[in-house]
Amino acid sequence: MTIDALATYWGKQMLTENDQWVHPDDRLLFAAQPHSFNLDFPAPAFVGDILGAKIIILAANGGYDPFVTAEEFKEPDAAENYMHRLNNPSHVNWAKAAPYYRGVNYAHLLFNGTAAVVNACAYRSRKISEEPENKKLIKRLRSVAFNRSWLLDCVVPLTKSGERIIVAKRHGLWNLPKCLRQEKNVLFDPAPVSPHLSHSVWDVINKHVG
Repeated sequence: MTIDALATYWGKQMLTENDQWVHPDDRLLFAAQPHSFNLDFPAPAFVGDILGAKIIILAANGGYDPFVTAEEFKEPDAAENYMHRLNNPSHVNWAKAAPYYRGVNYAHLLFNGTAAVVNACAYRSRKISEEPENKKLIKRLRSVAFNRSWLLDCVVPLTKSGERIIVAKRHGLWNLPKCLRQEKNVLFDPAPVSPHLSHSVWDVINKHVG
């Protein structure tokens, strides 16, 4: 597996005959199991240039707000443009494409290609911590297993050579090996609930990117 595998994989999600955006690997499970994920829009597996970003920030899952998300996709070609961004993450104006992140303290790194956010589960919901059915389903989704394999097989080896830094922000759904806490370029944010990166994380990041 190579670093571009995540973009290739999520570029295969499609709109089903039931007007739901689902990756083919997850289609049968979604049809069979109860859940409250919103599948009306393409799933945000990642935000940012995952091909070139030096800093990979781990998040839980795609967020959903009935008004904000609908506004994001109000244009007729919005879903098509979104899929284009997933397939071509290095050729996107992420400052325009990801307005939700404008208020976080790492927005400039995300928008200039230095950082990227990757979700353990790409599918959208309101608050995963209060959704037991969704958390149960996540454990069985093949796409979640793929995202984790991509991280462990492609990104973690690059941290050992200093080519990447992983920030484990909201890392609970990632089920990370405990040994990663010993890696100097894998940073576990002590305040996972906060939308911002903690000062201790910034101290390390600034040494690498200034």
